[in-house]
Amino acid sequence: MPDLVKAIIDTGKPTVVVFSSGKPITEPWISDAASALVQQFYPSEQGGNALADVLFGDVNPSGRLSVSFPHDIGNTPIYYDYLNSARASPDPGAAYANGTLVFGHNYVLSTPLPLYSFGYGLSYSTFSYANLALSKSTASASDTVTVTVDVTNKSNRDGAEVVQLYVEDVVSSVVVPNKQLKGFSKVNIKAGATNKVSIDLKVADLGLWDLSMNYVVEPGAFTIIVGSSSDDLRANTTLTVV
Repeated sequence: MPDLVKAIIDTGKPTVVVFSSGKPITEPWISDAASALVQQFYPSEQGGNALADVLFGDVNPSGRLSVSFPHDIGNTPIYYDYLNSARASPDPGAAYANGTLVFGHNYVLSTPLPLYSFGYGLSYSTFSYANLALSKSTASASDTVTVTVDVTNKSNRDGAEVVQLYVEDVVSSVVVPNKQLKGFSKVNIKAGATNKVSIDLKVADLGLWDLSMNYVVEPGAFTIIVGSSSDDLRANTTLTVV
């Protein structure tokens, strides 16, 4: 099958490749060579009609990945909320089809970074973010903080954006994930329009299990981040828990 895909792409005709699967497919070269890539996880009986609507532009897609896609099966497991560590940022290497080898350090000829990250997804519209704000910048464990951000549809087509809210615990008594999804909002925005998107964040959800296995919300700084995926982060601010 890869040989057939390559032969079609090599004709020079714009080619859309559709992955119909129940799990991520690791074919980075297709992502580089195809004009577009559609991931269709196994659908129901209307899957064909839904796919046609997307391919012919009758529907503006707005789906987001619920898993990260690795470059290669050797890079699994792969997930966005990996634990913080003292290791430096990944310095990946790569082996290219023409035989060129680029050697990295902690990953000699591979990469731990995703091909497509958790929360990733494109549409026929593009969006920008501005004016991130919190209803309160200092809160206690019993509070709920409302996160707001202005999202603008920069395209000439109506579309839906999935605004994702991530939180980073700046200093903690135990090792915690580098960031965690704590909320999201899917909002329909007219072409050229700006919508103020609000997401409620319960401070109690920022807790952790301490060394005594007690669930606690530790005082300190938390970075509140909004973006279009776990890697496409557009704005951040700080919440202080007392």
